[in-house]
Amino acid sequence: MTDVEPQTGAGPPPASQPARPGFASTAAYFERLADKARDDDQRQRWLEAAGFYRSLAGILPARPTSYKHNGGGPPLNRAERWRARAEECRSLADCFTDATCRRQLIELAAGYESMAVAAD
Repeated sequence: MTDVEPQTGAGPPPASQPARPGFASTAAYFERLADKARDDDQRQRWLEAAGFYRSLAGILPARPTSYKHNGGGPPLNRAERWRARAEECRSLADCFTDATCRRQLIELAAGYESMAVAAD
């Protein structure tokens, strides 16, 4: 893809290049949640989510430059946050031509929507 900047290394980008959020940062978020998990079942679920995002980071290291966050500011509550993630997954699914990747992202979006409904 021409609108995706390649990931150049494991460290932070140089000061002249601002960091762009992507799947790797989302994986790190779920790994932090796993570290704080109170039981093994919860820890395993967070690590599975982190692994999924790590695999996506290997395919698409950063969000496409054409990706736009339409919310203006950060979501205000948990339900809005899950809905924003669902929309992000649906938007990213449009970037993939592989049917398996598209299906997984759409399924992930449906899961986020379910979490948003539960949070309401």
